[in-house]
Amino acid sequence: MALSGCGAGGESAAGGGQITIATNPAGTHVYAVSAGLAKLIQQELGRRATIRPFTGSSVYLPMLQRGDVALGLNTSIDGYLSFRGLPPYEAPMPNLRALGMMFPLNITFMVRADSELFSVADLRGERVVVTFRANAALEQLHRGILATAGLDLGDIDPVTVAGLPEAVEALQEGRADAVPIGLGTALGLQADAALPDGIRYLTLGADESRLAEIMPGTRVITIEPGAGSVGIPGPIRVSSVPDMLNTGVHMSDDDAYAIIRAIHSNWDALSAELTQLASVPASELAPADNMHPYHPGAVRYFRDAGLWTEAHEANQSRLLSLAGTL
Repeated sequence: MALSGCGAGGESAAGGGQITIATNPAGTHVYAVSAGLAKLIQQELGRRATIRPFTGSSVYLPMLQRGDVALGLNTSIDGYLSFRGLPPYEAPMPNLRALGMMFPLNITFMVRADSELFSVADLRGERVVVTFRANAALEQLHRGILATAGLDLGDIDPVTVAGLPEAVEALQEGRADAVPIGLGTALGLQADAALPDGIRYLTLGADESRLAEIMPGTRVITIEPGAGSVGIPGPIRVSSVPDMLNTGVHMSDDDAYAIIRAIHSNWDALSAELTQLASVPASELAPADNMHPYHPGAVRYFRDAGLWTEAHEANQSRLLSLAGTL
């Protein structure tokens, strides 16, 4: 099935058939996965696909809403807050649609390994990066992580930076004591190599229920140290959120169907190349509890593939009804 274009006025139509995937900066999981998806789209669909890095996903979510870019990877946090128009977003984005879940983003605070910080509870009074100006939605998650240890912004010295690269730089240069980051990102590995004693990831506080209360759609998982793991001296509890491949209502049903079919059909090869995807079975690309609606083209594919259930249908109907009121 050849792709027909993203629709009138959309990025792909204006670009002569090119598919652009908006992404976070180099060194992030989103950048690496987006590059892999662009390669797959070119190989499987014969469509020129490129990635376009931004300082953070808060910057390109409005572009997905308007149809200025074809695709973008965003956390379910982004989807939840932007779709409903909750802070930091000033207005709802009812045009946002999901194609599928690509990988879980496991996030906690990273510190220098030569510090005396081992748990989020140890961050009281420390200089902690909480806000990324280019990905403002993540602040609510970061505050939820702090809340597991009974901490709020008044208990720390909060730091604001432009984006994740600047946060890691602040940690390396001694201008911050802790930064929130996805485990195993290239930027974290680079910091581990650059610092004399490397880095360490913190385990959550004891009151884990506070995380989902403050940031719906998140859960807590255990990460075990393993061969080649960095910054994980023992089992730690961290937050985990799905990272979704998103588009907008501007994309045609056939385009959405073709893209998610190419991804799902080639999932084994794709996840072998991209370690970020390795923990996700192909059968879990369509979570039934997604926080914003699926694109109708993706729904059609998931039905054809036997992945669409009554739970999916109920959640989709609820979200589409909500979109009509936003």
